Amino acid sequence: MLRFVSVFVSVFFLSINFGAVLYVNSTLLNGFFSPEKVSVLFVLGALGNILLFLIAPKLIETIGKRFLLLVFLVLAAGSTFILSTATEAWVIAISFLIYSSIFFIIYYVFDIFLEEVSKDTRTGEIRGLYMTILNLGILLGPVILALFAVDGNLTPIYIVASFALVPPILVGIFDLHSKTQEWHGLHKHHALLPFRLWWRTKSVRRATLAKLVLEIFFALMVIYVPIYLHGLGFEWSELGVMFTVMLLPFVILEWPAGKLADKLLGEKELMIVGFILMGGALIAMPSLGKVFLAWTAVLLVSRIGASLVEVTAESYFFKHVDESDTRLISIFRLARPAGVIGGAVLGAALLNFISFENIFYVLAVIVFFGLKESLALRDTL
Repeated sequence: MLRFVSVFVSVFFLSINFGAVLYVNSTLLNGFFSPEKVSVLFVLGALGNILLFLIAPKLIETIGKRFLLLVFLVLAAGSTFILSTATEAWVIAISFLIYSSIFFIIYYVFDIFLEEVSKDTRTGEIRGLYMTILNLGILLGPVILALFAVDGNLTPIYIVASFALVPPILVGIFDLHSKTQEWHGLHKHHALLPFRLWWRTKSVRRATLAKLVLEIFFALMVIYVPIYLHGLGFEWSELGVMFTVMLLPFVILEWPAGKLADKLLGEKELMIVGFILMGGALIAMPSLGKVFLAWTAVLLVSRIGASLVEVTAESYFFKHVDESDTRLISIFRLARPAGVIGGAVLGAALLNFISFENIFYVLAVIVFFGLKESLALRDTL
């Protein structure tokens, strides 16, 4: 496991940054823009992310993944810090769009570094540990929220988040070195993402679609649940505790679930259970009202399901690719910004016709589409 340390340490601090701002970005933007414009900004950020994913393999071939990683880490740190100090709406918007456009490319590059030193026979365990460390960093985000958010002031949170990116930058400068030759100078068949190949490869396609459903779930929950719960009367200190408990399954379950998928059950069964738990929790949410323990419990169940789906989708996909498949990995990672766009657009559209509570029912239907994809998987055991 020592060969993974550089990636794991970097991803841990990267995720602290992400977790710290994840649940407050919509609130920060809501202080400068209407809810409809907030949704538009999330969509624009995701579109920028999609554009970068489409050209990411080309960028790696041209300038190398290590240099690309460092550039984007510096941009992410700078944009996070600016969000802590800016008072003009246009500065907030531009900084948020830069951050949203580049952040998940950083995870994508770390995916490639990790895949270089991984073995298929241990993919579930390695990806499970990777996701555990990643989610441990994200889990610290609500802790930072609970500790540093004073009287609704979000500035300290963004300052802490910006400094969390210093260790990954230092690791990128001094320690990350590729063990495989990188392309410099493009070949024609590397220029575009292979969507036809992706569609024909059913195992890769179904894992990606399951991931897409998960990302739509995350997007709607991240954008609208904090606003909804705050509107019910919950304080940010309460939400910080609630979200910390909610995120525990991503830290506790994903490593053992990955090992279980490698050695005993396979990914299919665990993914099915995960989607069922997510859908059931969503159906229960509209009837909860302002009850702290009830919301904490139901959010926890939803994330138990989401953690199982996350690690099994990752494990299943990466068992069917290797580090040379940067273009297929790029398509897989497109699920994140595509999910943000889908969630933001869907949420904004639905709010014109239905109440906040009914969004949970619509999302449950989408989750059960993911269940359909998981039922069609060919198991790895």
